[in-house]
Amino acid sequence: MNHRQLETFYWAARLGSFAKAASHLNATQSAISMRIQELETRLGVVLFDRSQRAARLTPQGALLLPLAEEVLLASERFISTAAADKSDITGYIRLGVAEIVALTWLPELILEMRRSYPRVQLEIEVALSHLIEEKLYNNSLDIAFAACEVAPSQFVSTDLDEVAFVWVAGPSLDGVPEVLTPGMLSALPIIATSREWQFRGSTLSWLTANDVHFRNVTLCNTFRTAASLAMAGLGLAYVPEALYREEFASGRLRRLVCDPENRPLKIFSIRSLANWTPAQRVLEALAQQIVAGRIEAKPSAASPE
Repeated sequence: MNHRQLETFYWAARLGSFAKAASHLNATQSAISMRIQELETRLGVVLFDRSQRAARLTPQGALLLPLAEEVLLASERFISTAAADKSDITGYIRLGVAEIVALTWLPELILEMRRSYPRVQLEIEVALSHLIEEKLYNNSLDIAFAACEVAPSQFVSTDLDEVAFVWVAGPSLDGVPEVLTPGMLSALPIIATSREWQFRGSTLSWLTANDVHFRNVTLCNTFRTAASLAMAGLGLAYVPEALYREEFASGRLRRLVCDPENRPLKIFSIRSLANWTPAQRVLEALAQQIVAGRIEAKPSAASPE
């Protein structure tokens, strides 16, 4: 059970609709449904009556709602208290981040850290998630914001962000179907930032569940390079959707419909069980606040009930 699941339960109940909760949290309805299902499984109770269009609470859901609100309020107080004595917090943090973090909210995080905690120094390394994992295990990083999969006996992983990825192609690439299926990926030219086994999270699960094996693959180590090669008609690339909206609008990239759809990639805040300093605490808390603020600020289209 995690903070995002409780937050989703709270807003779905307050707004009376999974669609409205998705709009409020800037998530897809499928992501909202998945979080509620995960929470219900964890608790062993049914929270919503799904026989009606509205998100109507079951008696057990109504009983748990005020408790969920208490937890969310306590979480806000926890973050505020941790950040109370900014001038006293010092430290040196070796931070590993995935490229998608570096390309989106990392600059905002660094700016806010410098403003709020000037005595905390960051050493930042941007790398693929499987490389960040290795550095966490050999203790050359203190904390990471990435899609890593680490042992819970050694690390604490906290949900931080979700990123929607899409398959894309340039307009000049021939032979790309209207609906892309896993089997087609084996025959099409692929531009990837990692080998299949180096993918993480929902991407790896999707490849594994659908028995996808790339045969004609060009490897590069950044999304920007992969997108540029795709725009040149050299193959299909798998990139963060939000970064390429201008290219979609201008026609330089085509967003491909994929069946089955992939789930958003989860980004975690990961730190060692053995070392959790005040500087690391405020860094994670600021990251959570910035991600939450970006989600609230994003415009979202109205969703049907």
